[in-house]
Amino acid sequence: MTLDRSVRDALRARDRKAGPARIRRLGVLDLVLTFAILAFVATRTPVGSLVWYGVERLRGHERDLPTLTAFFDSGAVAPPLPTELHLPPVAPATPGQLPEPWRTGAVTLLTAEVPAALGAVTPPGGDAVAAALAVIDAEYAREPDPAWTLEVAAVGREVAERAVERAAAAGEAEPRRFAAHRRFLPPAAAREADRFVGGVTALATALDFAWPLAVPHRLTSPFGERLHPTLKVRKNHTGVDLGVPIGTPVLSAQAGRLAVVGESGVSGKYVVVDHGFGVRTSYCHLSETPLKQGGHVERGDEIAKSGNTGRSTGPHLHYGVAIAGRWVDPERFRPSAAP
Repeated sequence: MTLDRSVRDALRARDRKAGPARIRRLGVLDLVLTFAILAFVATRTPVGSLVWYGVERLRGHERDLPTLTAFFDSGAVAPPLPTELHLPPVAPATPGQLPEPWRTGAVTLLTAEVPAALGAVTPPGGDAVAAALAVIDAEYAREPDPAWTLEVAAVGREVAERAVERAAAAGEAEPRRFAAHRRFLPPAAAREADRFVGGVTALATALDFAWPLAVPHRLTSPFGERLHPTLKVRKNHTGVDLGVPIGTPVLSAQAGRLAVVGESGVSGKYVVVDHGFGVRTSYCHLSETPLKQGGHVERGDEIAKSGNTGRSTGPHLHYGVAIAGRWVDPERFRPSAAP
């Protein structure tokens, strides 16, 4: 009995000594786990995005209100574009070839990188872009659907058709539509399709933009770094300022969904239109925003009236274009016939 009691007393003494050290170790692990969870919430969830949106707006930075469903959307978006977007000259399409503006978008991305599925068609010493474009044109002549043509070129017909079959089996109403079957592509194929199909379609969407004003006007502030007119500090101007009287009709650059209809101290009354594939346009300092958020608009539809609301020094429209989350110069996509 004495021996058992001695053993128990020794074990209790050991536990008493080890207890604080164990608690300290658990405390460090708990702290690390807590920071990991907070980092995940801040960077990978809608709640974190809303927090960052609030912080950025308090700092006076221009940000679109994030949509919660965007975090769970499996649809394709364009890849990040280079800071300097160079659109190469492209010969006009002939009947049966991939039409404009998809043709210019395809040549632009092919010049940067030819998809692996198209790389094998280039003859030794041949022009990889021209060879890839010839395959794309042949596929388009076979089935004149630009998105399907680009997908088959990027990942191969067998992979694309298998994804369509799986989408149909899952009950998708339009399984052949890229956004409907994209999630059924293998991961590597989905990434390549996002880069090529998404990138080309995003550029095609922007290259077919209408100009947001149909009346004569002047450019009062270009895109890029400038001395801010009210803050008197150098800041990046994420769009162009177009001087027009208050009440001038503002037109949607392209068909899309009214992602945001809001108001802030910086942008005043503003509208953001989501055109799909990561392409968005924004219209700020408006006087009237009669349409409801979530509605659909067509290219050239009137979506608002220009104004002088928010942080503004005079009546004008601030017009911005974003592709894959990166602001680009709207003047690059200005139609030649724009006033």
